[in-house]
Amino acid sequence: MSDETRIELTFRLWSAGAPEAFEEYIAHLQGLLPRHRGRFERRVEPIEGSVGAPEAVIVMSFPDSVSVDGFLRDPLRGESSAEELAARAISRSLITDGRRRESPDDATADVVSLRDDE
Repeated sequence: MSDETRIELTFRLWSAGAPEAFEEYIAHLQGLLPRHRGRFERRVEPIEGSVGAPEAVIVMSFPDSVSVDGFLRDPLRGESSAEELAARAISRSLITDGRRRESPDDATADVVSLRDDE
């Protein structure tokens, strides 16, 4: 499969202020990639002094929609220890992918606030 046909999944992550947990959460996501034939493509750090920007932008790629959906629905992403880690590490996330939508009503991104205090 060529790199041109892979689907990119982008995670924009805002830290909850716990740097070690933030890095552990990113490592957890990376650890799930082989289960779904995913690859870690790149990590983009924020521009210094940017207000409101995510602390990290993570780009992953997958060979097909089935692999993307499998990664997003992986039970290891939702297990209690992973949810606890996410609650400590991430205040907000924005996930987008590069799949074409058949209907304009399809959402292009999911925004999830992981903390109740926002």
